[in-house]
Formats: sequence, structure tokens, C-alpha cells
Amino acid sequence: MPPQTTTSTNLFTTYLVSFILRRYRAILAVTAVLVALGAWRASKLELRTNLAELLPAQDPAVVVLRDTDRRMAALSSIQVVVEGPDPTQNRRYVDDLVPRLKAIRGTTIDDVVSGVQEEQAFFHRNRFLYAPLDELAKAHDRLEREIQRRKNPLIVDLDSDGEESHSIDDEVKRFDKKEKELLDKYPDGYFASRDRTLYAVVIWVRSSLFGDARGDRALAEVRSAVAALDPARYDPKMQVGLAGSILTSGEERKSLENDLILATSICVVLVCLSVFLFYGRIQALPFFATPAFIGVTLAMAFAQLTFGYLNSSTTFMGSIILGNGINYAIIQMARYEEERRAGRSVEEALPLALGGTWKPTAMASLSAAISYGALVVTSFRGFNQFGYIGGVGMLLSWLATILVLPALWVAFDRRGAEHKPLRVRGYAAAAPFGRLVVRYPWVLLGLGSVVTILAVLPIGRYARDPFEYNFNRLRSQASRDSASERRSTKLNPIFGRSRSPNFILARDPSQVEEIRAKLRAADAKVHVLGDVKTVNDFLPGTPTVQAEKLELLGKIRTLIDTHLDLLDESQRAELLKLRPPETLRPIQPQELPRSIRRLFTENDGTIGRPVLYQPREDINVWDGHTLIKLAELVQNIRLDNGETIQSSGSAVVFAAMLRAIVHDGPIVTLVALLGVILSVLLLTRDPRGSTFIIFQLLIGVLWMIGAAAGEYVRINFLNFVALPITFGIGVDYGVNLYARHREDGPGRIAASVAAVGGAVALCSLTTIIGYGTLLVADNYALRSFGALAILGEFACLTASLAIFPAALELMDRRRAARAGGDAPRGGT
Repeated sequence: MPPQTTTSTNLFTTYLVSFILRRYRAILAVTAVLVALGAWRASKLELRTNLAELLPAQDPAVVVLRDTDRRMAALSSIQVVVEGPDPTQNRRYVDDLVPRLKAIRGTTIDDVVSGVQEEQAFFHRNRFLYAPLDELAKAHDRLEREIQRRKNPLIVDLDSDGEESHSIDDEVKRFDKKEKELLDKYPDGYFASRDRTLYAVVIWVRSSLFGDARGDRALAEVRSAVAALDPARYDPKMQVGLAGSILTSGEERKSLENDLILATSICVVLVCLSVFLFYGRIQALPFFATPAFIGVTLAMAFAQLTFGYLNSSTTFMGSIILGNGINYAIIQMARYEEERRAGRSVEEALPLALGGTWKPTAMASLSAAISYGALVVTSFRGFNQFGYIGGVGMLLSWLATILVLPALWVAFDRRGAEHKPLRVRGYAAAAPFGRLVVRYPWVLLGLGSVVTILAVLPIGRYARDPFEYNFNRLRSQASRDSASERRSTKLNPIFGRSRSPNFILARDPSQVEEIRAKLRAADAKVHVLGDVKTVNDFLPGTPTVQAEKLELLGKIRTLIDTHLDLLDESQRAELLKLRPPETLRPIQPQELPRSIRRLFTENDGTIGRPVLYQPREDINVWDGHTLIKLAELVQNIRLDNGETIQSSGSAVVFAAMLRAIVHDGPIVTLVALLGVILSVLLLTRDPRGSTFIIFQLLIGVLWMIGAAAGEYVRINFLNFVALPITFGIGVDYGVNLYARHREDGPGRIAASVAAVGGAVALCSLTTIIGYGTLLVADNYALRSFGALAILGEFACLTASLAIFPAALELMDRRRAARAGGDAPRGGT
């Protein structure tokens, strides 16, 4: 007859065990169907890397950005970069490529531009109209005096006010200079470097700023067109590649997808290896892995049904849920194997394993769900979607552990009662450690105090400036070092650093000049703005100014026509160069070249309401401090009539993200902490034990923060999540140790550590593996989240297996001393 255990099975356990024994086939069948359906839904998940997806949907930065996306077309671009030593062949390749690209214009490609030929022709036709009004007036007067002087060399100009005499040739050169200033950047009309070894073609794409399938289709079409035109036919040394915002977004997404596959594979392999080494038999793997697999699959299905996509914060939720969710099965399997080793059958071991573990694992699951759920109280989607998916995954993993795992035992564990399973290898290290705790409790508490003091020291300095302001570090390293990024840098001398303009959309075209004036006035204090353009910058002036110019140009034309017969042939030829054509007329915005007009044209055809702005070329556009200044400048512009014009863009989105972390971070942390404390109090119903559990948790979290402060790990939009979820995950270890200590009774802390210490360490190890897979990510924000979460795991595990049992040992001795007996020494 096997020895009896002190574990009691309550009513819940009795009903649950009875249900499992009777319905285990139905449980497994229903679970299989749910997992199959869940996997089907999860396979439809999209991956969105746009940082705006992390902000609340109602945040002004997102609302205005979506409005801009709706009103403006083709704000994203692809650049084809042609590099070769022979300028003639480079140009020839571009001339052959552009018609192919224009042939595929349609729903995805809006325009294809290889240079400014259209603009050059337009400005040349209208060059007289683009001369400043005062210059035209002076030109008329100087021309009139020059004609009179040529007619009669003896005339002395007494009305020139000391101004130098100008010949007709001087006036011709003056007009040529004005035109040259407009077109000097592209003298041959092509987008090319000065030595013509690099040419570019710009393809404007009709895709959403938030990313959609049209961008991917356009990229595929462009690649196909480029691939069909072999550069080796033109020059063996010619190289053709792509750059642009569409490519950058695709590379970011591809990098995350590759990291996701790699991280998930590593997580599964390492978790399986850890559990195999702990349990010592391969047959245990399906039992412990199934509940976590169910939790991951159904949590991803929940994400697809609820959100439809994963964002940058939730990309690796599968690995995180696997690493955390497997903990409940580890604890339950450890107890089950303990009872089986004692000679009990499946039917006998099942109620004892469930009865001894369901409450502490429920507490751990609830605490984890609460810590994840704390993220839900915020509207910041980088937090709340992480919280929803993680919380659901934790609860489902626990539910599968207490329902599906026992059903698997009943269905597949065919070992007889006479079979003696091998002792779990993971216990080997736990027993000596338990004896160490009993022998040197004061030493461990002293060391813990020293570590705590060292952890506190750097926190003050760290708290003054903990946030990550290097926006470039939030991108993946692969995209920063990619060939497309290098090509993009080479295009800076041609286009400048920013190829996608930022927009402020006025309500009415009459407001654009006031908006520009307000921006310039505000920028006088911060100096972050570069160009600020409206459609008026590309017109010869207002309708009134254009009418005055046309009147002056008519006078110049009449003056020239009147005196042509009085001049010799060479003089007439010079003068005709200055003759404005009769075809000149006022230019309307809709008559501008398409490449210019499209920047100021909305989808409904309205022209003139956008105001384009760019940051200064000499500032670091990835510096968060600069972006915040820029956001404060452009986000809300108050006009003289009291109306406020709002705008958005990368600077505004970044500032909103930082604002959300500063505002929501403390709230999330406090809610997580209070929720975990409340769950511990409700489930332990032991004020003294709850105090010990919470105290060891706070010590672990303090060590974590101190380590982060010491290493100066900057807080960003993702790694901040590590703090609140550490409350829920870290409390798990103390809860299980204390539950076993209560079951074993006072004076047996070494036995309690030996019984559950190995399983608790394995729980922490699998969690660390889940977080550790983030370290393979190419994105710094994800890596820093993994590093910070691992710090929290190590800290909480050390506190729970060293500080916590040492404190319990001293408490047992004190109780025994008060009772008048010999103080127990933690028996084994």
C-alpha cells in the first residue's frame, strides 16, 4: 500500500477528477477541434510594423495621420538606383526603363519620374512671368533707356540715379540667370549625380501610410520590370537596385518575420531540451508541451479575431506565452511524477497532483493574467494588445494544464503501479540548496541586503532620464545596414535626406500662407524647420501680381516691337531674346507640371490646401529631442481666427508614443502591482505568508530595476512592458514554494525547497528561454525587452529560492522558540 500524503483533495478537485476520468476522450476530442480551428485563424494574422499602430486609435497623431492618408494619394515611393562608370549607358538604361514602368501604372503605381524635363520646359516657356515684379519694372526702364542710347549715342541719361548702364545683352543674361537658378540642380534634366555615375527613377505608389498590399504589389511590379532589363547589356559594371520608403517598410517587416521564425524555433528546441534534461525521459515532452501549445495557438486565434494583426510589440507573443505558460504544466507534472514514483496508479496520482497544485498554479496564472491585464487599462495599443494576448494565453495555458494534461495522463500513461519511474533529475540540485538555506539563513539575508543597497544606488540618477531618445535604435539593424539604405544615402545629394514630405492640411487654400507664417515665427525659437512650401511657391504670384506682370511684359513687348526697325541686325537679334511671347497668360495651380501639382492635390481634386515642410538638412532626424521640438511646432497651429490646424507625421507619432509611455507607464505598473497583491491575499488567505511572498517579489523587482539602472538600459515603447509583467510572473515562484511549505509544515523548509525548487527553477528557465529568444531579434527595442525581462526573472528567482526560504526558516525558528520548544532546523 503506498504511503499516504498530507495533501487533501477538496470538493473542486473531486468533481474535476471525476469529470476527467469519465470524459477524458471528449476533452481531448474537443481540444483537438479547438486547436485546429485556432491554428486556422492564427494563420491569417498579419504583421504590421508601422509605429502608429502602437498608439491609441483615437490619439490625435493617429486620427490626423489617417485623415492625411485618406486625403492625399501616393505619399510613398520606390527609387530605382542605376550606378555605372559610363554616364551615357546609365542614361540609356533609364530611358529604356521608364516606358516599361509607365506601362504598368494603374491602381498601385501613380507616377514615374526620371527627372525634371517637364518642369524645365514649363519654366522655360513661362520664364518671363516668373521674374519678380520689381525686376520686370526695372528691366522695362533699363531697356527703354538702352534703346534710346543706341538710337542716339549722344543722349546722356540724367534719370538713372547713378545706376550703372546695362546693355541689352546684360538683360538677356539676367533672365537666363533666373532660369538657371531654377534648374541648375538638374542641368540635363535627369535625377543624377554631378558626375553622372548615378541616376535615379522615382516611382510614386498608391499605398497607405500604414502599409497595405498595394505597396507590396507595386514593389513586385517594379522588381519585375527592372529584372526584365538586364543592366549587363548596357555595361558589365552597371548595378541596378531599389530604395525608398516602401522597401524600408518591407525590410522591417521581413526582418521581424525572420526573427519570429528563428526565435520560435529556438524557443521550442531549448524548452524541450530543458524539460528533457529535468525529467530525464523523452516521453514527458508531449505531456508538458501540450498545454502551452494550446495556450499559444488559441491566444493567437484570439488576436486574429480581436485585432486581425500583430504589431511590433506583440510579434513575439508566441515565444513569450510558450515560455511562461509551460510553467503550470511543469509544476503539475513534477507533483504527478512524485506520486507515481511513490507507487500510485494514474487514478490515485491524478487527484493528489491536481489537489496539490491547482491552487498555486491558479494563483500564478491569475497573477500573470493580472499583470498582463494591467496593460489593458491603457489605450496605448503597444501595451493593451500585448496585455490582452498575454493574459488570454496565460489563462488558457493554465486551463489546459488542469483539464487537458490530466486527460492525457489517463489516455496515454500506461505505466503500471509496479513501475518505478526514474527520480526526476532536476531535484538533484534543489536538495543541497535547501540544506544550504537552512544552514546559513542569516548569511543569505545579509548578502541579499547588500545586493539591495547596491541596486538602489544608481536608481536616482537613472530616474532623471530613463527614456530612449535615439529613434534610429527602434529600427531593425538589418534595415539600417541594408543595401537599399546605402543606396538611399547615395541619393541624398540629389533629393535631400527626406524623400517623403510631411503635410499640414489646411481647411481652405486661403489659410496656407498664414500657416507658413505661424510655423516660421514659432521656429525662430527652436530652429528645426527647413523648407516650408505651398503651391504659391510654384506660381508666378497671386492673380493680381500676375496681371501686373503681364501688363509690364506687354509694355516690354510693345517697346521692342516699336524699335526693332531702328536697330541693326545684331541689335535686333539681341532684343528679340528679351521679347515676351504673346502666349503668356496667368498660370493657375492646375496648370503646373504634374510632378509639382500632385504634391498639392488631394484625392477629391482640390488643389492648394497642403503645406509641405521638411526638417533642416543639418539636424539629426532620429534624435528624439529634435523630433519632440518638431512635433510641438507642427502638431497644433492656432490661426488668428481661433481655428486650430492639426498635423501628424513621424515626429508627431514619436512624441505621442513617448507621451503615452510617460503617462500610462506608472498607471500600468501600479495596477499590476496592486492586482498581484490582491490575488495573493485572496488565494493564500494568510496575511503573514502573503507579506513574505510580496516582499520577496518587491526585492526581486528592485534588483531588476537596479541592474537596468546600472547598465543604463533605456526605456522604450516595448521594454517598459517587462516591469509590470515581472510582477505576475515573478510572484509564481514564491507562491509555489510557500504552498509546499504550508503543506510540509514548519521546520521542513529544506524539504520544501528540495520538492519544488527544481521545478521552480525550471519554470524560470523556460520563461527565460521565452524572453531570451528576443535577444536574437534584429530590433533593438525587442532585444532590450528580452534583456530587461531576463534580468527580472533572474532577480525574482534568486529572491524566491534564497531570500524567501531563508526568511521562512528564521520565521519557523522564531515560532518554535516562542512555543518553548527547540527551534527546528528545516528538516529534509
